[in-house]
Amino acid sequence: MKSIFGILALGLVTGCGTLPEELSEPRAQYFGPLPVANLTPADAALQCLSQTPEVRRSNVVFAVHVISDVTQRVSVDEVGPYIPRDAASMLVTALERAGVDQVNRINTAVSEFEIALSREQILGDGGLTQIEGETIPYRPIRRGAFRGSRYVIDGSITQLDFNTYSEGAEIGFFGLGAGRRAFALTVGADLRVTDTVSTEIVMSESYAKQAVGREVYGSIFRFFDDELFDLNLGRENIEGLHAGIRWLMAEAAYDIVSEIVNHGGSCDALLPRNFGSGTEAADELRATLARVE
Repeated sequence: MKSIFGILALGLVTGCGTLPEELSEPRAQYFGPLPVANLTPADAALQCLSQTPEVRRSNVVFAVHVISDVTQRVSVDEVGPYIPRDAASMLVTALERAGVDQVNRINTAVSEFEIALSREQILGDGGLTQIEGETIPYRPIRRGAFRGSRYVIDGSITQLDFNTYSEGAEIGFFGLGAGRRAFALTVGADLRVTDTVSTEIVMSESYAKQAVGREVYGSIFRFFDDELFDLNLGRENIEGLHAGIRWLMAEAAYDIVSEIVNHGGSCDALLPRNFGSGTEAADELRATLARVE
């Protein structure tokens, strides 16, 4: 009997002998740079446009529908498309910065759901509502409450060309290589503006944006026709593709609003200077590539 109590006592002492280590401080939940407004080089011109008399006096209401990706280019490494699925939201943001009125035509599911509940007289606002001298406990459907648009913008991302321009030197031996390379890619979109009253297309334009960069690498080469980088390890300096599309949408918003409200061009000087065309474009692009380190 004594031996049993001895074993139990030993077990209790052993259990108390190893105390848990002091808990460490929890890791910070948030770290890194602070969130900032996602601006583009065209935003200064959009802000200027929002202050012009043409925009301030305008009662034009815009809507953005769908801007789809018809390039169907997919990243081998990222396992997904190169083009963002919701480029239309970028255009909505740019139009907001241009100061024009908009109605939501990208996602009307919640509005349609609540209108359906209002018809059934089961949607309320947390209190009583007065309408035409009558007090009701539900949200009424008022005639003309759903605001219409005058112009709708839609279109597609129609172009994604890799290695539009490249230069550089490289050496290789049995598939192993090292070198320095400059490159560019082009993304393009075709957008149209439609009068929602008459369905007439009042404006249609194609926009393109080049992203340029320079790469220093040492890698085992991989050969995929649609890859931007064919390296395993390296150092790259290139404009983000999605950021380039956002800039493209900002330029398109400036162009569309200026055309619709008959803007006199007083804000045009705030737009970034483009490359131009022909030999001038090639010279400008080479100069830009030389500056990217």
